[in-house]
Amino acid sequence: MVGVYQRKWSFSAKWCERIALVCIPYFLISIILHRTGQITSPQAFWLIGFGLILIFISLALGFRAFLDLWNAGQKGGKATIRGIILVILLLAPFVWFGYLALTKPLLSDVATNPFSPPQFVEAERMRYALREEGINQFAEYDPEYSELLLVNFPEIGSRRYNAGANRVHQAVNQLISTRKWPVSVTRGLVDETEQNGTEENSDEPEAAEEESQLERATPFDVQVEVVASSPIYGFKRDVLIHIIAEEETTLVDMRASSRWGPHDFGTNAQLIKSFLADLDKALLGISGEG
Repeated sequence: MVGVYQRKWSFSAKWCERIALVCIPYFLISIILHRTGQITSPQAFWLIGFGLILIFISLALGFRAFLDLWNAGQKGGKATIRGIILVILLLAPFVWFGYLALTKPLLSDVATNPFSPPQFVEAERMRYALREEGINQFAEYDPEYSELLLVNFPEIGSRRYNAGANRVHQAVNQLISTRKWPVSVTRGLVDETEQNGTEENSDEPEAAEEESQLERATPFDVQVEVVASSPIYGFKRDVLIHIIAEEETTLVDMRASSRWGPHDFGTNAQLIKSFLADLDKALLGISGEG
């Protein structure tokens, strides 16, 4: 009677693939829970950390499975390869942010004017109220901090436009609307109808009567506080856009600050750079460095 050798399945190969597969819905559920407000940002960080541990466990099992296949001739080669591929895909964002953490400065608050940054009001009240929960307080722009910003983000600077403040304010509002950033507060608008002490004529077109207050208001020194979210997990950051009317030009400054975590991985500077680039396009031909 001829005996038949039955190859055993590698325990490591099976669990390498299984854990990698579990990580996919795990991260998707954590993203949904955070974006819908079911969990806080600190809780989301803990979930991300645990998910990263699962990824490394799956990776370790994959390496062990290769040893089982090579030394003991066990089954599970395809499962191991599938697991390793999934692990690499899941690990790629962490590797990228690890690279950014090493190449970008350790800060979470960026401004176009590091020597006199725009000052938050509503966001500062909110953060102060939540300080015991570990939310970031706004950075103190001392000379050392200002120098750090200048050295690492020389491309981020104030903008000066050869246009009226009202036109610049409208372009800023359009970009905010396009990005779907919720506006926390707008300060500094002066209603022209109140300033002139006159009322609108009753025979004006109906469209003019329905004109919004922001469209009728004249900005002189306007600060717009908005909330921006990261594209995947939706981590919040406060953004301040400062519009200053000058004699013949309009100056625009920006500031972006992450609410959680000591490192923004350069995303706040990128947010400001992208917004100002779009503002330059919207006001094409009339922009200049501040």
